[in-house]
Amino acid sequence: MNIRNVSLKDYDKIKILFKRHNMNMIDFKRWVNLWKKNPSLKNNKIKWIKGWVIEKNNKIVGHIGHFPMQYFLNKKPYLCSVIYGWAVDEQFRSLSIVLLKRYFSQTNVDLFLATNLNETSSKIMKMIKVKEVPAKSLNYSLVIALNLQNVIKVFFRNISFPFKKFILNIFASFLLLFLKKKLNSWKNKFSPKNIVKHNEIDGKFDLLWKKIKGSQKNKLLFRRDKNWLKWHLDYFIKNRKAWIYLSIKNRKINGYSICIEKNNLKTGIKSALLIDLIALKEPNKTSKNLIGSNITEAKRRNCDIFEFRGFDNEKISYMNSFDPFKKKLLNNPFCYKPNNKKLNKLLAQSKYWCPSYLDGDAIVDL
Repeated sequence: MNIRNVSLKDYDKIKILFKRHNMNMIDFKRWVNLWKKNPSLKNNKIKWIKGWVIEKNNKIVGHIGHFPMQYFLNKKPYLCSVIYGWAVDEQFRSLSIVLLKRYFSQTNVDLFLATNLNETSSKIMKMIKVKEVPAKSLNYSLVIALNLQNVIKVFFRNISFPFKKFILNIFASFLLLFLKKKLNSWKNKFSPKNIVKHNEIDGKFDLLWKKIKGSQKNKLLFRRDKNWLKWHLDYFIKNRKAWIYLSIKNRKINGYSICIEKNNLKTGIKSALLIDLIALKEPNKTSKNLIGSNITEAKRRNCDIFEFRGFDNEKISYMNSFDPFKKKLLNNPFCYKPNNKKLNKLLAQSKYWCPSYLDGDAIVDL
């Protein structure tokens, strides 16, 4: 039995481990770029271990990876270590804690963050006193149903009964009639007048980040400049799995949003996830116009649902104006551990959080 640092040569064996745990492994190039193109690690600014593996008889039976992300709070930068791909085979499960100890023993970071935990791993984190992100908005999703028939089909996919297809078609028709007003109410809640699609992450985001950093200084925010957003989202933009909308008034950008497509191969549901929503002026109007434009684009792309999860109370109120369904989730997948006394005090308060799918590794394996 050997516990050692992750090497690039471990990719294939880690992929096999992930497969045993029903976890998706991104392709080799994307995996390498978590570190190679990471703005914090370019030009060897800081030394970084990619993670740790448990190895037995030349087989990887456990893994915990991590990569850096830069966050800001009160205009001050903080280096964050994000957990990625924590998995240990059942017969070696007792060594999970050993991997976590290696991870949390780092002294060169200000904050540890996990954003993709299942029920079991969340319980382990709580056992070792790692805190759950104090945002109630992570316990549920706000959903706009765009293709109710497919959603119903997926809901009943594991249930067999006579004349299933015929009965479900009748049931779907009844629901469409009964929920017609709710399903279509979003269409009249916004105006697309000043909303423009943007096809790349460019220098505009450097200017926007300077404004965001000042106007939202009391929130813990991932650094949203050109370099960091390109590192995080370039794969999705290039493969047309993400789209950006700008809100422009008097030739000035006063807000933007980013959405990502998610295809769930197990269920067959195609989702549109709102991962970022920024309004610099007229936040109510700007936010609603951006949300509505994104729902429209999601429908055009034949998505089954549009999903809004996380964020703060203000942004939740904008989404609620579209009369969404509320879906309760099994667990809050976000947890954190400060490595800094000042952060420890601040982050215990929910008002400093505005979490979304943009944070951590929440979208890495999509």
